[in-house]
Amino acid sequence: MLRLRAARLLDGKGSDLLLNAAVLIDGDRILAVGPDADLPPSDGQQVIDLGDATLLPGLIDAHMHTFGLPSTGLGALLIEREAYRALRAAGELRRLLQAGFTSARCLGSSIGPDLRRAIAEGHVPGPRLVAAGEFICSTSGTWDSGPTPLSLAKERGLVADGIDGVRNAVRTRVRVGADFIKLGLSKGGVGDRYHAWGDDPYRQVTAYSLEEVQAATDEAHRNGLKVSAHCIGDAPVRLALDGGVDIIEHGYGITAETRQRLVDSGKIVVTTIAQLFFHRAAYAPFHYPQWEIDAYERHWAAMRHDFTLGYAAGIRYALGTDLVGEPTHPLAVAAKEFELAVAWGMRPADAIKAGTTIAAEALGIAEQTGSIEVRKLADIIAVAGNPLDDIAVLQRPSFILKGGQGVEPLS
Repeated sequence: MLRLRAARLLDGKGSDLLLNAAVLIDGDRILAVGPDADLPPSDGQQVIDLGDATLLPGLIDAHMHTFGLPSTGLGALLIEREAYRALRAAGELRRLLQAGFTSARCLGSSIGPDLRRAIAEGHVPGPRLVAAGEFICSTSGTWDSGPTPLSLAKERGLVADGIDGVRNAVRTRVRVGADFIKLGLSKGGVGDRYHAWGDDPYRQVTAYSLEEVQAATDEAHRNGLKVSAHCIGDAPVRLALDGGVDIIEHGYGITAETRQRLVDSGKIVVTTIAQLFFHRAAYAPFHYPQWEIDAYERHWAAMRHDFTLGYAAGIRYALGTDLVGEPTHPLAVAAKEFELAVAWGMRPADAIKAGTTIAAEALGIAEQTGSIEVRKLADIIAVAGNPLDDIAVLQRPSFILKGGQGVEPLS
């Protein structure tokens, strides 16, 4: 039996700060939570007194990628050996866990399901992972661009067209153990240099027909899987809503009418602010061309505009980073997303909920983790001070448990 003590506790559900708190842990589960003075005496328990710290649920990144390649070389995704990619990604996932993220959601990578399995079986350390497997996109769709031959994209299962094609792609993902399905519903227009996201978030092209999206969601739901969709721009977000997509990734560049539809639907929208933040930080050191800088600046402005309006309107946001790995987007800096969301107007308590409880819902594991509650897994971190006063302290956890097992934080 383990007893954690700390000056403060935030349970992740938006409850008030609990002072002089304690958590009792039996094996991998939480047995009791409350004021230290109210819980059973500590006789025979191992006691860890964390002093002037705040206990929180383990953080959750609701949108990242286990590419296992340098972020500056993603054009090799379909040709680099997967054994190397898996080994490299495992090292990055270990550091993500050491940064306080006890769960994460891989939104597209062929090696994701195997990494999830290796972590779950205890072969390598990492967050509790859920994975989509390879993306699904149309010919010339979201991720089908660049010098890669179309024949190779089809051979690797990236591309699926037509109702029968997308149904088969979903079944193929089910076969390799995907936890959910990831569709690409938006892309740049003809002539755009930034194909996947488009040069302008307000000039996006839909990458699938409504009938194709409905076929994908129907097949996924029949197999008990949810569907997430890459959606930037008004028409792609509306396509996702009309087509039965469960979770919207990015979700900006939209009209007031579509924003209200998102609110009314109650569907989760995943933020991904950090991806653009770290691109902006990399402009000079990595010599980004001016056309790419211009595109990212347009997306940054649109994302901030729609996040501010969406939060005020009541969209249910989960925090996700869209980080892909070193050198420009290390997974271990994922807690920056909390600071960015607060800088854009989100209350610290809401940001913590979005990056724990709501994020766990996005992962489909809310019954197991995402809050400090009795019978849930003991996924718990501690940070110095009070994150409601300074959300940046989440970037420096001093104590980490995943399923009741201690994790050495990053130094």
